[in-house]
Amino acid sequence: MALSPTRLEFRVTLSHVDRALDVSETVYVARHPSETQEHVVLRLLAWCLLHEDGLAFGPGLSTPDAADLWTHDATGRLTAWVECGTATAERLRKSLQQHSGAQAHVVLADERAAVALRAELAEARWPRACPPPILWTVDAALVAALAAREERRQRWAVTIVGDHFYIDVEGRTLNGALTRSG
Repeated sequence: MALSPTRLEFRVTLSHVDRALDVSETVYVARHPSETQEHVVLRLLAWCLLHEDGLAFGPGLSTPDAADLWTHDATGRLTAWVECGTATAERLRKSLQQHSGAQAHVVLADERAAVALRAELAEARWPRACPPPILWTVDAALVAALAAREERRQRWAVTIVGDHFYIDVEGRTLNGALTRSG
């Protein structure tokens, strides 16, 4: 019998200063039994960083051909594809070649993985109809500190200013750098 996912609840107050975005929302994340807490944290940070109407969590690790997060427009057309933790240029290319104009984002917590992916992307044949992927690298220490908390219910107050996350979790303030490339 397969294990079922664990439902996590995050009450997120998000202020993305550069985008003049203020959101207060309860976010439910299904954690697959084989998923690490670091991956859950990266998915939630990606949700905060890239928040827009329609941004939703993909079906999860049980569906390997799906994105970690994605956005579809009112007609159902894919407009954004978000990978968290790991990605390859080939997987991104295959995922987007049927989705003209969709923007790919990759959110990582490992600078070496980001460097390797940038090198792969420089050599890859990217679909002409899609803009090149944007890579985001989040401070690994921030991800580790957030992942250390495994409570099923958490409150996060997230502020994003320029290239930095400031996050208050249940009265504990954390911060970390954010790097964009691509």
